[in-house]
Amino acid sequence: MSEQHHFIRADGSIIDVAITDRDDGDFHIDAPPAALAERRRAVLGPQPWTVVRQVHGAVVASADEVSSDPAEAPEADAVVTNDVGVPIAVQGADCAPIAFITNHGPIAVAHAGWRGLAAGVIDAVTNELGARGTTVERAIVGPMIGPECYEFGADDLDHVASLLGDDVRGTTSAGNPALDMRAAITSSFASVGVDDVQFVGACTACDTSGFSHRARQEPQRHALAARIRAGSLEASP
Repeated sequence: MSEQHHFIRADGSIIDVAITDRDDGDFHIDAPPAALAERRRAVLGPQPWTVVRQVHGAVVASADEVSSDPAEAPEADAVVTNDVGVPIAVQGADCAPIAFITNHGPIAVAHAGWRGLAAGVIDAVTNELGARGTTVERAIVGPMIGPECYEFGADDLDHVASLLGDDVRGTTSAGNPALDMRAAITSSFASVGVDDVQFVGACTACDTSGFSHRARQEPQRHALAARIRAGSLEASP
């Protein structure tokens, strides 16, 4: 079932982060609406989630400009909100879902595959939060594919390495060139001054607790959702 993390900020507010797994069901944006709404309620209570239609880019959407209706979701790969009680969420099935934990004010979530990382999605989110007057203290990164399962073409690997450093070069369990997403994400955050990056969950291809498009061609998605909450930890649903 969903893994919950809670962060108390200096102003007394709390950031809740929930990371779902296979047992929580399918959180794909195009899943049947009634069933999807019920799964979301089971994770973070009754407030509708704000989501975007992910396109492997670096566009950051503001939650106050996004409908809670998935059919009207804009194309973007990150969401930021300053509203208390509004869950913002991204989905994954090999790409990394990320929560940006700030010291006050707005928070954000992002969907980061290799194309998004190359496009600078982490930089874009950090810059947007900075423009809104807050600082990223840490990142929580949900389940994603590991290098042992992520064989990668030489040209694309060279491209990512040219942007994020040679530490992104990994090796599959069969000994072939691979992309190390953890190293790519760590490098991306280091470039914007964030060193506290917490990785949660196993490789999505190796471990069936989550979903994998690459390993099993699964259409379902797990989710990472975050919200700002006023009050005590005991008030969490």
